[in-house]
Amino acid sequence: MTIINIDLLEEQAQKKLTAFAYAFVSGAAGDEWTMRENRRAFQDFPIMTSRLTGIKKESIDTRTALMGMVLPSPIMVAPMGVHGVVSEQAELATSAGAGAAGVLYQSSGASTKPLEQIAETTNGPKWFQLYFNNDIGVTRSLLQRAAAAKYSAIVLTVDALGPGGSDRVRRLGTSVPRPKFVFGNHDPRFGGSGDFRNQKENLTWDDIAFCQEASGLPVVVKGILRAEDAVQAVKAGAAAVQVSNHGGRQMDGVPSSISVLPGVADALGGKVPIIVDGGVRRGIDVFRALALGADAVAIGRPVLYGLGVGGARGVRSVLDFFNTELKTAMLLAGVEKVDAIGRGNIVMRQFV
Repeated sequence: MTIINIDLLEEQAQKKLTAFAYAFVSGAAGDEWTMRENRRAFQDFPIMTSRLTGIKKESIDTRTALMGMVLPSPIMVAPMGVHGVVSEQAELATSAGAGAAGVLYQSSGASTKPLEQIAETTNGPKWFQLYFNNDIGVTRSLLQRAAAAKYSAIVLTVDALGPGGSDRVRRLGTSVPRPKFVFGNHDPRFGGSGDFRNQKENLTWDDIAFCQEASGLPVVVKGILRAEDAVQAVKAGAAAVQVSNHGGRQMDGVPSSISVLPGVADALGGKVPIIVDGGVRRGIDVFRALALGADAVAIGRPVLYGLGVGGARGVRSVLDFFNTELKTAMLLAGVEKVDAIGRGNIVMRQFV
């Protein structure tokens, strides 16, 4: 697939998806201000270029060190649920496409397919994203299954205290999850148990240590916006922080991820890696996020649009699009290596 830009890809996806599937993927909470702000806020940070640097395209190096891994690029797939509404192959196609692109895949706890099948379909690195269940036995089982399936980290989502919804979906007279839908990770046919809907609302900092102890894996805390929360997460044992507002799907009216990223980065001072997601649509957005303190950038809805249009090949094409645009941005900005991208490459007009 040839990707011109993500807006055109979304138009193609809308034509191929059912009205319900498109509403589910493209929609967000409330008036969708936060979702729109996720995208708009990148414009608050113009890129400052350096000239006559002697860099050529062939020397651009996007390799990224992250939590003991060396990844071919700082781009990864964000955790997103129920890919089965987009494609019959669901997460099996998404993870395969990510693996083909050499990209880290964050597998959602709300996946249509079970985590073991997803792990088998990608030859790339993978993390498992957890929604903490009220039944501690169910949560422990999910964590132990993820470790057995060779996921290398747990992503604990702390900004979603139950399934989200949008006005777009409700207007269609349905909801996600549907009443009789069984999420793949909880399906007893595949070794699952418990009810995904029975999510723990009263999460505490102690839950980070539980995830680490039960899985034996490092824990990434996802859903952080406040710098003080990022600091506390690290004190509680987080190996990394993911700055995220859940794509605007949980609470409308919160700030964009990119606008709070500099404050989180300054507060952490490089103690742990920072991942950011929300509103990324161009390679220059990835560049900006890296300049503002992120170590890696997760892509959400565009991946599902690629899945809907072209299956696993569509997913790979989307990820290749972002990687190609990032390399072009680095060349034109005069930066040869990812780890050399910094605040000097950005005009700081806004700081939250």
